[in-house]
Amino acid sequence: MLGYVWPVVEELRGKPREEWPAPDALADALTELAEYFEEAGWDDFALRTHHEVLEFRRELGDPAKLRVVLTSLRDNLKRQERYEEALVVVQEELPLALRLAVPGERSTGIANTARYWITNFLGRLGRHAEAAENAREAVAELDGQELVPHSLPGYDLAHAWLEYAHRLAAIGEYDQAAEFTALNAAFWRDHGSGRNINGHSAFEELCLLQLRLGRFGDARVSADEAVAVLRKHADEEGDRQSLDDLAGGVHNHGNRLHDLGFFAEAVEAAQESADRYRALLAGAERRAVVMRAELRLAAALVSLGSRLHDEGRLGESLAANDEAIALATKHDEREIGSKELARAFNSRASLLITRGEYPEAAEAAAKSIDLYQTADGKAMARNTFALAAARAGSLDAALPASSQAVAHYREQHARDPYEYGYLLADALTDHAVVRSLRSERAEAEAAITESLARNEELAAFHPARYQRELDHARSVAARV
Repeated sequence: MLGYVWPVVEELRGKPREEWPAPDALADALTELAEYFEEAGWDDFALRTHHEVLEFRRELGDPAKLRVVLTSLRDNLKRQERYEEALVVVQEELPLALRLAVPGERSTGIANTARYWITNFLGRLGRHAEAAENAREAVAELDGQELVPHSLPGYDLAHAWLEYAHRLAAIGEYDQAAEFTALNAAFWRDHGSGRNINGHSAFEELCLLQLRLGRFGDARVSADEAVAVLRKHADEEGDRQSLDDLAGGVHNHGNRLHDLGFFAEAVEAAQESADRYRALLAGAERRAVVMRAELRLAAALVSLGSRLHDEGRLGESLAANDEAIALATKHDEREIGSKELARAFNSRASLLITRGEYPEAAEAAAKSIDLYQTADGKAMARNTFALAAARAGSLDAALPASSQAVAHYREQHARDPYEYGYLLADALTDHAVVRSLRSERAEAEAAITESLARNEELAAFHPARYQRELDHARSVAARV
C-alpha cells in the first residue's frame, strides 16, 4: 500500500491545488497513508499525518469528514496514552458529532461513543468530578433516545448507567453508584447474551458496593446471582470458554463469601474453583493454553490455601500452597507468574507463622517482598515478614519492615478507610507484637490500643467478618 499511496502524496504535494483532481485529493491520500502507518504500528507517523489531514478538513469545511479525522486522531492518541491531547480532540469531536447525529441512525451511536471517551479520558486524568458530570449527561441524553439500528434495545443506556456508577464511586458517592449498578445488573438479568460476562460483572460490582455500604444481605444475593449467571451459561454451552469463565467466577465467589464472613462456604468455593481449573488444565493442549491454565490454577490454589488456613486446616493448606508455588515457579519470568508466586510465598509465610516455624516463615516472606511489584503487595509481605522475623528473634530486621507496613496502610487509609481499615488494624496488631518482643512497652501499648479501637469499629460494622480479628487483637493485648 505504501508503494501506491506515497507516490500519489508526493505527486499532489508537487502540484498547485488548482491542478488536483479534487479539492480534497491530498487529504484523501494522506488519510490512506495514515491508515497504512497505523496498520504498521507507526502511530507517531500516523499522528503527524492525521494532523495534516485535520488542517485540510478545517479549511474545506465538510463537517462529516472533519468528524472522521477527529475520531481517528482521538483513537491514535488513546493508543499512545496521550490522554490530555486526546481529551482536547474529543471535546471538539463531540459537539460536531451531536450536530451530525440523526435520531435512530448510526450517527447517533458515534456521538454516544464520543461522549463516553470524554468521560473515560477525564477519569484517566484524575478529573473524577468532571467525569461523573459528563457521565450523568450521557445518561440523560440516552434516556429515551431512539434505538440505533442493529443494537440491543436499552444496551447503550445500560452501558451508560454502569459508566456513571464507576464515576460516582470514584468521587465517593457509593449509594448512587449502587443504584445505577443495580439498574445495569437488572438489564443484564433480563437480556443475557453471549458469554453473560456483562451480567456477571454487574452483579460482582454491585456486591462490592453493597459490602462497602453494609448491606450484607443484599450483597450475598448479588454474589449468588453473579455466579449463577455463569453456572447457567456453562450448563447450556459446556465449552472450554464457558467452563473457564465459571472457574473464575467461582473463585471470585469464594472471595466474596469470605468478605461476607461465610468462611466454611468460602473454602468450598475455593476448592471448586481449584478443581475446575485442574480439569481445564488436564484438557489443555497448546502451550499458551497450558500456561494460562497453570497460572489460573496457581491463583486458585493460593486462595484455597488461605481459606483452609482460616479454618485451621493447616496440613491441607500447606499442600495447596506447595502446589501453587510449583506451578507459579514454572512461569516466574512472566509478570503474572511472579505476582502469583509473591502471593503464594506470603500465604506460605502466614501459614508457617501459625505452625511456629518462624525462620522458614521469614524466608518465605522475604521472597514475597522481592517478588511483589506493587506498594500494596510489598506492604503486605513486609508486615508478614516483620512478625515472622520478630518471632524468630531477628528484632532489628523486624521493626523497620513493620513500621513501613503501618506507614503505608495509614497513608492509604486516609484515602480509602473502607479498603484499608482492616489492613491497618491488622498491621497495628502485629506491630504491637514486634514492639513487645523488643521490650518497647509504651510503643507496644500505643499500637495495640489503636488496633483494638479500629478492630472494635470493624467488628461493629460487620461482626461476621471481623470478630475473629478483634478476638486476636484482644489476645495480643492481654500479652502486651
